[in-house]
Amino acid sequence: MVRGRRDKLTMTQDQFATPGDNWTPLQEAYIQKLYATYQANLYFLHANFPAVFDRLMASQLPAPFEVDADAGVRIYSGRFVGTLSEFTDLGRALFEVFESEQGRSRVWVEASYLDDVGQITLHGLNPDFYRPIEPAFRSELVEAFKRTCPAAADRLERPYFGHRVQPLVVVFGSGFGWHLDRLVDTYEIQNLVIVDTEVERLNLSLYFVDYVALYQRFASRGRSFSIALHPHISILSASVLAAIQRHAPPYVVQGAALFFHDYDSEPVRELWSRIRADLGNLFRGWGFFDDELLGLKHAVENSLARRPVFVGGGVVPDNAIAVVVGAGPSLDGLLPVLRECRDRVVVFSCGTALSALANAGIKPDFHVEIERTAATYRVLDTPKTRAVLADTPLITSAIMYPAVLDLTPQPGMFLKEIDFGSNMLDFDSRLPRIRTNPTCTNGGVDFVLKMGFREVYLFGVDLGFHPEGVHHSRHSIYYQDNGAAKEGFLADMVAGTHWLHRDGKPIPANFDGTVLSTEQLTYSRDVMQRSIADFPDARVFNPNDGAQIAGAHTVRPEALQIGSTPAAREAARQAIAQSFMRGVLDDMGGNLQLLLAQLDAVIADLTALFDPPVTRRAELFERLADMHAYFFHPQHQESQIFPLMRGSMQHMGRFAWDCFALTRNDAQAIAFSRFVFDLLLRFLRAGRENVESLHVLATTGSLPEPRKD
Repeated sequence: MVRGRRDKLTMTQDQFATPGDNWTPLQEAYIQKLYATYQANLYFLHANFPAVFDRLMASQLPAPFEVDADAGVRIYSGRFVGTLSEFTDLGRALFEVFESEQGRSRVWVEASYLDDVGQITLHGLNPDFYRPIEPAFRSELVEAFKRTCPAAADRLERPYFGHRVQPLVVVFGSGFGWHLDRLVDTYEIQNLVIVDTEVERLNLSLYFVDYVALYQRFASRGRSFSIALHPHISILSASVLAAIQRHAPPYVVQGAALFFHDYDSEPVRELWSRIRADLGNLFRGWGFFDDELLGLKHAVENSLARRPVFVGGGVVPDNAIAVVVGAGPSLDGLLPVLRECRDRVVVFSCGTALSALANAGIKPDFHVEIERTAATYRVLDTPKTRAVLADTPLITSAIMYPAVLDLTPQPGMFLKEIDFGSNMLDFDSRLPRIRTNPTCTNGGVDFVLKMGFREVYLFGVDLGFHPEGVHHSRHSIYYQDNGAAKEGFLADMVAGTHWLHRDGKPIPANFDGTVLSTEQLTYSRDVMQRSIADFPDARVFNPNDGAQIAGAHTVRPEALQIGSTPAAREAARQAIAQSFMRGVLDDMGGNLQLLLAQLDAVIADLTALFDPPVTRRAELFERLADMHAYFFHPQHQESQIFPLMRGSMQHMGRFAWDCFALTRNDAQAIAFSRFVFDLLLRFLRAGRENVESLHVLATTGSLPEPRKD
């Protein structure tokens, strides 16, 4: 038996294995064949997956096989040793498990909205939205599905895409690779992701799988082919989810197939557990048309009012200190510290933190709000907060409900990052953007860092809570009696907030152990970490007994030493004031005219996309994938219409995907698709009418009466 001679293979070597003195011609030829396959695969990885290639090159890996004089092969894979026949039999057995009803692993995304459409139409009940249309179209789609499949027998229990059709397959472990060829040749796969946690596993497959031929066969039928390799499970999980999101609609995970090659691998089990926990991230942050349109309406109104806009340029002193205040429970213990340093620091209250500071008798320098609906006005419309805002500058997103900006004589707006209304106000991105989602404290932290503060303290920015404690400051609106509020709105908001915090999942705590966090708070932490990472020269301090925030320095409240001077504070306040200007926004009338022309082009393009007849169930999912690819095509990134419609078309596509996949009869699913595709076009036309009404507002200063069809 002869083992491969080289411990390290490089792409510059002309020959991978030097013939031995006693090699037979057959033995030599077969070894050279295996090394030639390996070399071709290295070139393939270098060209298509350079990060995977670099990780392979950084590893010292002996050839994982021996070849005897008759070209008999013994393969070494972890603790397993076997012949070609034995590894082929293993691959065949795993493939049979993958195909069997009992053994197959598929992803099932909960779709209870198909029986309770109210779950996806709630915002239609909110009076704050401007002429909402999406709830009606969502409801119409689901109700039509119910008519198509009125009985339980008409619906499948699990998604089905057609005979041997699988839009997404995630393969855990390449190994000997017999299963990879069989998957590609047996199934119609739109998106194939091969994942390895250990470099040795992938390295083995490079000798026995012709990835070049595999890729070419797949590429002629599929959409995306991905290979992911990393020893750190969290990074690998994120890579898998990113690969899916980059190449396919996020809802492609509905019914996704999982092929587990490495059953013996603990890292693979950990990886799948992590991916499963993070799948919900693919369904988050899509946005929707009615929300974007409301922001656009407010942007038009605020531009007509010529509000001052953040343009930057002001320079804060090097020793200036910003304190970003949230309404987290740790704020109560930090109030004495804030009182002690109040005259030396610039205080930014965020969201409902204003109620806590007002009740504690502490006046901020600036107040930050981000939520666009009229709910923000109702929260601020209390005697105590009105008294504070009467002489406190208010900094909000440019898509804010206009009446909010009237609460202060010193309003200022900023343009939001990744925001349709902001983009419409500034087509060419001349002005700075602030990263705000999902909470006001995100906006506050990003603003002060982009303003130039290099020493920042987070007070009440807990982003987590202890199960035995409270979830917000006891001084905040959530625990202070507010007189039942106007029309019960605040009472309802408080009750809803308590309900949302009734439980949570554990995340690392800032001090010891874990704290509980909601999905929104965890998302807020992740986004805040990105903002902090963008400014490595800034020092951000976290003295809260809440969530650990990567990039922020943990410090106990009793150890806080906050310096600076009143003069530095005042100079920073003036620099902020100088960073807002009037008359810097685009002409909204002209921009909206361009938007309408773009929307007409989208309607025409999708009409052409949906027009060809559908003959197979599989084509329904291809058509939805084509629609998604159209809305996310790189050439469309600079067009303003796509951020407006993109989120809603993802939602509608998701509902259609579920309905198509759960309809038992192929013919019924195909017939139903004509209704769905027509509904999507009708939705776009209804959206156009609302955009046209805002064009009238921008050009005349008043809204037209709604059409009565």
